[in-house]
Amino acid sequence: MKEQIIVIILVISFFLVLVFPVEAQDSDIRTITITMTTKSILEIELNPVTWEIGAVEPNKEYKTNPEKTWCTITNRGNCVVDTYINGDDARWVENPNSKWILSSNESNSENECVLWYWIAWCSTDYIPVTKADSGMGSEFCIDLDIGEENQKQFGLKLLTPTSFIGSRDMESTIIISAVAT
Repeated sequence: MKEQIIVIILVISFFLVLVFPVEAQDSDIRTITITMTTKSILEIELNPVTWEIGAVEPNKEYKTNPEKTWCTITNRGNCVVDTYINGDDARWVENPNSKWILSSNESNSENECVLWYWIAWCSTDYIPVTKADSGMGSEFCIDLDIGEENQKQFGLKLLTPTSFIGSRDMESTIIISAVAT
């Protein structure tokens, strides 16, 4: 009988040795929370990136074709962005010191041109493109979401100077910038 009691005590002890560490381990479980901050990646794509107008005449308007949906802007980054647009004077390719000034009041004159944009998703009117040195530029597309299903389209219109001499290859830059929202 003593032997049976000793065997029973050993079995119980053996059982307790196996069970208590498991229970103790379960009671010591802690939750670890990992918080990560990712960087905002700003990437907007324009297609096409050039507008080849060809030969132009004085005091005449030129519009992108098709008129109102010429260029597509796509947010390729990882965050929603606000976009802005501004422009610069048109410079003669062969002599960059010779230029057409970008108008600040929507009227052209000798060696002064006007540039507008039209936003296909929210406007019925052309809006003037302001000069790059006037700050961020005009609000262009606010809350542009991510991905191709959120692409937006816009068009451009140019009014050439009232007069200019000779044939020239003129080049201007339009800047579309983005800020994470």
